Amino acid sequence: AKVVIPATVKFNGKKYKVTAIGTSAFKSNKKLKSVTIGKNVKSIGKKAFFGDSNLRSITIKSKLLKSSKVGRYAFKGVSKKVVFKVPAAKRKAYTKIIAKSAKKYTIS
Repeated sequence: AKVVIPATVKFNGKKYKVTAIGTSAFKSNKKLKSVTIGKNVKSIGKKAFFGDSNLRSITIKSKLLKSSKVGRYAFKGVSKKVVFKVPAAKRKAYTKIIAKSAKKYTIS
């Protein structure tokens, strides 16, 4: 019910930055309630969280997201009570980004 997308992963003894969430990565996942997005994520694919109707909490630790890098409908269909927690320095910019892909939301 909770997913954490880390800032880095270790594979074969090497560390790699997690910089993207793929297209339709968590699409229509009805069990998902909470997501934490790591600090190195630069892009979120089209329909990444589309139709996750029970998703109520999304924490974005990254300060690297750009409007052009968040896919169409990335957050469409999430719960109407969803709360986005974003870095204070990026609140204004992220409000615009989120507004393009979610209908009803709260930003804290």
